[in-house]
Amino acid sequence: MFLRNEKRFDRVKTVTSIESLAILANMLIIGGVGGYFMGYLLKRTAKILLIGFGILVFSLASLAFIGTINVDYEGLATGVTNLFNPQQLSMILQTMAGYLPLIAGFAVGLLLGIGRR
Repeated sequence: MFLRNEKRFDRVKTVTSIESLAILANMLIIGGVGGYFMGYLLKRTAKILLIGFGILVFSLASLAFIGTINVDYEGLATGVTNLFNPQQLSMILQTMAGYLPLIAGFAVGLLLGIGRR
């Protein structure tokens, strides 16, 4: 009787590990496919976005130089500093740790999508 229960426990443990592997594989596949398409899309639109961002920064810098607008550089520095608050960063990293397989699959897919010709 004792051996029968022990074998049953092993079977339940195996099913649980197979389900865990299925979830892991699902996250890797979804992340990889999504990353691939995002990489391909990013590669196609990156030039346009960078040119638009450069024109925007040049326009604002020109307007600030001639005195048309005032730029609060201290407020800008404070905003960037608050964005990288160590406490908030640790909370973000803890949240991301649960989605590590999805993020890894996305990163690999993104690199493959960017590298596609």
